[in-house]
Amino acid sequence: NEVQTSMYWATPTQYNPASAGSDSALHVTAFDRMQWVGVEGAPQTFFLSVDAPLRIMGKRVGAGVSVLNDQAGLFKTTFVSAQLSYSLSLWGGRLALGLQPGFVNQAFSGGDVYIPSGDAWDPSDPSIPTSDVAGKGFDLGLGAYYEWGKWYGGISLQHINAAQLELADYAYSQLERTLYFHAGGNIPIKRTLFIIQPSVLVKTTFQFTQYDFTLRALWNRKFWGGVSYRLNDAIVLMAGANIGQVSLGYAYDIGLTRFGMASGGSHEIMACWTMPLLFDKNTRHASKSIRIL
Repeated sequence: NEVQTSMYWATPTQYNPASAGSDSALHVTAFDRMQWVGVEGAPQTFFLSVDAPLRIMGKRVGAGVSVLNDQAGLFKTTFVSAQLSYSLSLWGGRLALGLQPGFVNQAFSGGDVYIPSGDAWDPSDPSIPTSDVAGKGFDLGLGAYYEWGKWYGGISLQHINAAQLELADYAYSQLERTLYFHAGGNIPIKRTLFIIQPSVLVKTTFQFTQYDFTLRALWNRKFWGGVSYRLNDAIVLMAGANIGQVSLGYAYDIGLTRFGMASGGSHEIMACWTMPLLFDKNTRHASKSIRIL
């Protein structure tokens, strides 16, 4: 399955290449997630991305690069990707179409494999490597992103080519095609300093589907807090602050499943540095990033 992210609204280039260069700013974004603390072999994920808008021959495009490293059990998977997007005006808003070519490397620590003794177990099974092995492959994603006034949303498909990675002779791993849908808004409350920020993320492998529903409140464009519900999985408490050009966030997942409740929960930290760009000549000030609005 795809990696888990609680503050998904802050890292859209993780799953939708069309969101690269989505506003008039350069973004450097990172998050680190420690899932199911206290459980041996639980997933640990690190993500880093850089993206910005560009204008080429009078056309608006976005560009970015990202690195995602995920370790779960005996598997360590690393994605290195580029994001390219092209924007056009449509129905009073902006539509962006994105492409994400990249490479994936997956390593398996076969030297740490434990095979019990007994007639029911075959230590010579060639599909279970007993030494450290790795496989590489090409990875491809596509996406579309639309923003209109206070609202935004997108749809994307990751691992389109469903790359099969040969870890060793007779030992293979295959990426699952995953469809994402995300949407959200920034709704100012009249005569207050509050902005309400609802959002949703749906991801499916067409066999397994996950839903995240989030509601955040931003005060004075500086401090925010919120709660998220991951259907049949967890309740997430989150908070953060915007300090100058840096946005910081922390999320804590409270597991609702037996496995989640037996752990120490999941922790996630996020940081985003934003540098406004005078991208549009007819705009005096660069627009505020919708990610940290």
